[in-house]
Amino acid sequence: MAASLESLITAILILLTPVFLAIPLSLGWKWWVGTEPEHVHYREKVRLVLDAGLPLSRFRKELDAEARVVNIDPERQSRIESDLLFPMRVKHFLLMPGLVVWPLLGLFAALLTIPLMPILWFFEWLLIEKRVLLWIGITVQKLTRWEIIGIPRVEDGLKNPDPVLSSINRMPITVFLGLFAFLIVSYLRIDTQSVLIVSGAVYIILVAFISVIRAGTLSTMVFADTGNRRLLPMGTFVEDMLGPWVGVGLLFLISRQIFYGTELRSGEMFGDPVIFSLAILLVLYTATMIGVAVEISFFRSRAEAVRIKFQNQMIDEFEPQLYLFTRNLGMLKISRLMTLRQWVEQGEKINLKDLDKLKRS
Repeated sequence: MAASLESLITAILILLTPVFLAIPLSLGWKWWVGTEPEHVHYREKVRLVLDAGLPLSRFRKELDAEARVVNIDPERQSRIESDLLFPMRVKHFLLMPGLVVWPLLGLFAALLTIPLMPILWFFEWLLIEKRVLLWIGITVQKLTRWEIIGIPRVEDGLKNPDPVLSSINRMPITVFLGLFAFLIVSYLRIDTQSVLIVSGAVYIILVAFISVIRAGTLSTMVFADTGNRRLLPMGTFVEDMLGPWVGVGLLFLISRQIFYGTELRSGEMFGDPVIFSLAILLVLYTATMIGVAVEISFFRSRAEAVRIKFQNQMIDEFEPQLYLFTRNLGMLKISRLMTLRQWVEQGEKINLKDLDKLKRS
């Protein structure tokens, strides 16, 4: 074996450090959201609404009344509802230490964030203004023969929505793309400095491209795969396409580099498994800082405009219908509400009287 057993064990322990830190953070998060019986009771009430497929706005008054009965304040309500809609997993807590060490890594992140902004603008111009993302959507529809419809998002009516939680929920893919780019480039026969420069360039291109696509598809539009009896929200479809490649790819590339590093990069700094593991953490937490910058500079300021423009392009192309997909006493029902164009024209809000009519029909 190319690396000594002691170095391998040390490298693995270094890589597992974020996991060890994530466990107490996840327990602390559960406590902060609420673990008391009244919190669990309210969570179940909210889950019943979400499981029924109805937007929270439909039962906002009833949920607020239930919270008052069990003496839950609005802030706690918001946490419980947000935790159900934007669940925090281990992958999210792996990134938290990066927010603590940001003074040490802020300079590295800034060097990548500065060129990232104009590249984000370029991909927004290319994918949205020049309708390349629309062309991709048309191509997917033609190849799959899926129908494009609209289904209202259940988070409509969320109590005091916290943009920070939704940002954290999005961040893992943004961050892991940076680690993925670094691991791919580290296989090239170039020196260590060039690996860092090239992987940084690849990362900012990848994250800009993917961020614009994710912002554009974060809407009510859904692929209806009637042949396989599936409904695939466009945003979920994009993340499902990325997640397995990035997740499995990271595990494969990291393990291969750790065990065979000296054979793959003989004489290079990354050939040492311990140093390579430290480099992994450095890249991970630097990418976390960049992920925060993308959320603040792009998703907070431009994502809504990108979503609306792409949605309007899809409406002009396909004239999709808006449906409500609900469940009641084990019975599933998909009901047409209106055209997606009409829904947009009335401010993307569902008239509660229309929901009551559907419930009675």
